[in-house]
Amino acid sequence: MNPLQKAAVRRKLWYLGVILGLFTVSMYWRGTLDIPLAGKVGFATALAERTIKYQATRHELRELEQGDPEILGTVARLLLTGSRGFAMTALWYNAIDQQKRNDFHKFEQSVKAVTTLQPHFITPWIFQSWNIAYNVSVEMQSMGDMYFYIARGIELLSEGERRNKKSPDMRYQIGFYYQNKFGVADQVQTLRCLYDLSNIPTGERNPADFLDKDGGVDLKRFQTFCEKNPLLVRRLRGEERRDRDRKDKSFETLRARTPADVVDFLRTNYKVPSRFRNAGGELADPERQFPALPPKFDEGRDEASAGELTRDPAFTGFMAARAWFAYANTLVPPNPKDANDNPLPASTPRPGEFDQFKYRVPRLPMLIIFRQGPPRAQSYQAEMLTKDGWFDKDGWDVDGRVDESSAWFAEPSPGGPRKRTVVIGTGRDWSREAWEQAAQMWRTHGENYGQLLDAARLARYREDARIPLGASDFVPLPPEITPDQAAADPAFARRHAATTALFFYHQNRTVTNFPYYLANAQAEARADTVRARKTLFEADQSRRAGNRLEAIRLYKDGLEQWKSVLLANPAYHRPERFDRVEEETFEFELDYLRLLAQDDRRVQDKALEVLREGVSAVLPFQGARVAIPVSYDLKLRVADEFFSVFGGTMPTTLTDGRGGTPWIRPDIRNTVLGRQGVVVTPPSGPGTTPTPGQP
Repeated sequence: MNPLQKAAVRRKLWYLGVILGLFTVSMYWRGTLDIPLAGKVGFATALAERTIKYQATRHELRELEQGDPEILGTVARLLLTGSRGFAMTALWYNAIDQQKRNDFHKFEQSVKAVTTLQPHFITPWIFQSWNIAYNVSVEMQSMGDMYFYIARGIELLSEGERRNKKSPDMRYQIGFYYQNKFGVADQVQTLRCLYDLSNIPTGERNPADFLDKDGGVDLKRFQTFCEKNPLLVRRLRGEERRDRDRKDKSFETLRARTPADVVDFLRTNYKVPSRFRNAGGELADPERQFPALPPKFDEGRDEASAGELTRDPAFTGFMAARAWFAYANTLVPPNPKDANDNPLPASTPRPGEFDQFKYRVPRLPMLIIFRQGPPRAQSYQAEMLTKDGWFDKDGWDVDGRVDESSAWFAEPSPGGPRKRTVVIGTGRDWSREAWEQAAQMWRTHGENYGQLLDAARLARYREDARIPLGASDFVPLPPEITPDQAAADPAFARRHAATTALFFYHQNRTVTNFPYYLANAQAEARADTVRARKTLFEADQSRRAGNRLEAIRLYKDGLEQWKSVLLANPAYHRPERFDRVEEETFEFELDYLRLLAQDDRRVQDKALEVLREGVSAVLPFQGARVAIPVSYDLKLRVADEFFSVFGGTMPTTLTDGRGGTPWIRPDIRNTVLGRQGVVVTPPSGPGTTPTPGQP
C-alpha cells in the first residue's frame, strides 16, 4: 500500500470516527442514551436536563403529550420521508376537485388522508371541518343529510382537537360551529329538533313504540314522550313565532299537525348521529359521540362533558358551545393583576409576558372577545328560551291555542271530540334560570378580567393617573416604559400603570359591549321582566291566532309592565352603544297600534273626528253630514298619537339622563318603521282636504 493509499485510508477512518462520535453525542443529546452519573454528579445532571427528551417531557412537547397518537398516520409519515409535502399538495387539490364534482364520499376520504399526514398543523383541520359543516352541508337537499354533514364537520374538528391538545383555536371553533349552526343558520328550528334527537337514546324515540296494535298513535306513550322532551315537541308543533330581526323574516315552522306527523318525523330521522352506543342509553366512546363534547376539566365542573349523560331537555347547541368555549379558555394566559392582587384591565399579552410552554394566545378573535365566549353562549341560550315561549313554571299547554279538530289530545264525547288539557314543561323557571346564570357569568367575567371595576378602584386609578377632578378618564395609551425607568421613578411607574389600566378598561368594554350584556342579563333575570315578556308573547300568539280583542288587552297589559321594566333599568333601556331594546319596544307597540287601527272602535271614532275637522275647515256647515271613509293610514296615526302606551316623555324626576326625553326616540321610531315598510303620513290639511264629489 503506497503512501497515498495509506493517507486515504486514514482519512476514511477519521471520517468514520467523527461520524460515530457525532452519532453517539447526538444519541446522548436527544436523550436516547442516558447521561452517565446523571442524578449523582452535578455536571452530569445539568447535561441530562438539557437533553431534548428531558425538555420535551418537561414541557409536554412529545407527540404523546400533544394528543392522541395514530399508528397508521405515524407509519405513513415515516414511509413518505421527505416527500410528504408533495403528497399533501396532491391530496389537497384532489379534495377540492372532488368537492366541485359533488363526490362527497371521496372528498371525505381525501380530507382524512390530509389530516392523517399532517396531524399537528391546525389549519387543515379548521379549514376542512368548516368546509364540510358549511359548504358541503348546504348542498344537501334533505335536512337529515344537511345535519349529517354538519355533524361530520364538527366531528372532524373534534378529532383534530384530540390530536392537538394545546390549540385554543380548535376548541373555540368547535364552540362557534355549535353556536352558529344551531343558533342562527337557515332552517334552524329543524336543525335544533335533529340535535335534540341526538341527545335522546334510540330506545326512547323508536317510532314503533308509539303505535298501538291498530297502527294508530298510542296517546299515553306519546304524552310521556312529550313530557320528557317539551322543547322538541313544541318546535315540532310549529307554533307561530317571529324573530324581530333587521330583515323581519319569519322563522320556518315544522307544522306537525297530528301526533302521527311527530312519529313520522321520528321515523324519518331515526338514524341521526347520536351520543349513545345502543338503544339502552349507554354512552358511546367519546370519539364516536355527537354532539361531541370536551372531557371533564377542573375549570368547568358545571359544563357538559363527553363522559357524562346529559338528559336536560334544554341542552341545546348553545350549551355545547359554552362547554367548548370554557374548555378553550383553559389554554389562554391568565389575566394580569395589580399590586393589590386585583385583575387588571390589559391588552393581549405578548411573547415573553407569559409562559409560552403552558399557555397559547389564539389567532382569532381578539383575546378579550375570546374570553367572553361562555357568558355569551349562556345569553344566547336564555334568549332562545325567551323567544320560544319558555318563561316560568306554568309550562306549555299543548292544545291551548287550537280547536278540538286540531287537538293532539282529544277524547271522544257525544258532541264530538273534546280537548284534554295536557301541559308540559311545568315546574321550572326556564328563561329566568337561564338569565340568572347569564347574569352571574357576566359579572364573574367582568370581575376576573378587569371590565367591572368598583367606584373605589376607578377613583384610585384616576388619582394615580393624575386626572383632574371632573375631567374624562378616557385617556390615550401612554408610551411603554422600560424596567429601568420604572425602577428609577416608582411614582411615574404607578402613574403609567394607572393610565394604561384606564385606557384598556374603556377599550375592552367598548370592543366587547360588556356593559350592555351585563345590564341585559341582569334586567332579563328580574321576575317583573319575565312576566312582561310572557304577557307580550301571549299577546303576539293571540294576534297570530286571530284573537284580536284578546291580543289588544294583552298588549295593553304587557306594554304597561314593560314600561315599568324600562323605568327601573336605565342601563338596559338606553345603553351607550346599543339601541336594540328601544327598537324592540317600538316593535311591540307597533303591533299593538296596528291592532287598534284595525279593531278598536275608539280609534275609528277618533280618526273620523279628526277627518271631519279637516273637512269642516273647508265646508263649515256640511262636514258633519258627509260620509267620509277613514283610511287605515289615518287610523294608525291616530292610534299612535292618542292611544300609544309609550307616547310622551319620561318622568322629569329621573336623574339618570333620561328625564324629559321621549320613551322611544324619533330616530329609533323611523328606523323600525322603515325596516317594516310602514309609512305614516299626516292627515291632509284644510287646503288639501277633498270636497265631496272630488276623487
